[in-house]
Order: sequence, then C-alpha cells, then structure tokens
Amino acid sequence: MKPDFSNVSIALTEPEVQGNIGAVARSMKNTDFSNLYIVGCSFIDDDAYARAKEASDILDRARFYRSVRELRDDFDILVGTSSVVSMNLKDYRRIPVKPDFFWKNYYDPKMKTCILMGREGDGLRNEELEYCDFFITIPGNENYPVYNLSHATTLIMYEGMKLDDFQFPEKERADGNEIGVLVERIVEISKKVNFPPHKIPSTRVMLRRLFSRAFLSRSEFHRIMGILRKIDIASIDMRNVKDVEKRKGEMAESILKEDK
Repeated sequence: MKPDFSNVSIALTEPEVQGNIGAVARSMKNTDFSNLYIVGCSFIDDDAYARAKEASDILDRARFYRSVRELRDDFDILVGTSSVVSMNLKDYRRIPVKPDFFWKNYYDPKMKTCILMGREGDGLRNEELEYCDFFITIPGNENYPVYNLSHATTLIMYEGMKLDDFQFPEKERADGNEIGVLVERIVEISKKVNFPPHKIPSTRVMLRRLFSRAFLSRSEFHRIMGILRKIDIASIDMRNVKDVEKRKGEMAESILKEDK
C-alpha cells in the first residue's frame, strides 16, 4: 500500500538560499509530499522556481509563518531536525531518533504532522526544539555531519517513502492539543507541590516527547486527566491540613508565650 502523506507538511526555517527552497520542492514532488511551509521568510523568488522545475505548483501553494511557535499550533505532531545531538539523557530536546525509526514507529497518517527543518547556518535553536514532539537526526561522517538543507530533507522524505505495506495502529489517538493540555496539567500540579522551578522547562519537553512516543489514545488521555484531577484535589486537601496544623502550632506557641 502506497503511504499517504496528505497530512504531512515540510517546514523550512528562515531559508537563506532561495535555490534550496526550490530544490526541496522538487524532492517533495519526487517523494509524493505536497505541503510546504516556510517560517520567518515571506517570499519565494525566481531562483526557487528555477530549481523547482516541475514542482512549481508546490511553491504556489506554500504557506508562510512568522515563527515556530505559530506553526506549532497547527499540528498534532511537530518533528524537529538537527545534526547537533546529545547522548545526555537529561537533555531531552536533543535525544535523537533516525528518520527510518521515526517513520516506522511513530508516524500516523491520521495525525497532522510537520517535519521542521533548521536554518542552513545554525539549525534549530533550543527554544524551537522545545516545541517539538520528536527530534530526528541523519547519521553522517562524524568529521562533517551537516547535510545541505535540500539533501537532508530528501533523505527524511525518502525514508517515509519506504513505508509500503506498513500496518498502522487502529486507534483514535490523542491529538497535539490534547497532549499539550496533559503536559501543562502535570506542570501545573508540579508547581503546586514545590517541584524545582528550574527543572520545569526540561521536564515539559520530556513529557511531550514521552506522551508523543506512547501513542496515547483519546480514552487514555481522558483517564490520565481524571487521575491528575484526583491528585490535584488530594494535594489541595494535604496543603489545607498542613495549613491548619501550622496555625495550630502558631496558636500553641502564642499561648505558651502569654502564659510565661
């Protein structure tokens, strides 16, 4: 069965070379992708059209965004890319998967998915990767691992093309907004129980990546939200008890002082 990429978009972040935009469009045509988004650049010129060849229709339909934050809101799954990776399990933003592993294990044609490509010069920044559900890197020569923008995009799309006959899980998945709600609910409760504030940004990234990998169904999402509501109520009760005990202690100390 031919893979369906109608719900998949390719986004280029602040492309510096118009020819690269055209080259990406041409590769998209080759691999049967059709949705091109451009972040931080508001035009496409003749150089891009010259490189696109028969893919000018993809450039004609391209959409423009001001920021990755704005782009995030339109997708269930946002996939960041970079050659800069980390094997430090605490650096959740840059723990990578290879392109083929992402397509085989995490891609769902029912989910609106965007592959976010970085800048030609310095790639995606940490704050942009924090919006992403997954992080892809392409293996390369350790002495020169950085691919040209259009080449990297082509390799990622090609791995998607190899999904023929792959059977996708049949369950209604929680969408990107629901995953975001779940993450923020946990963060909200964490703040109430004095979780260290400096750990919250990395924890937020960790939770989003974790839930995205888990393929949460809608029923699982609602079940977890119900559990979190019970935890929140219980934590409020515990804080109230502590406040009462604290006030009792303060009153006892005051009485002792008066007796003296």
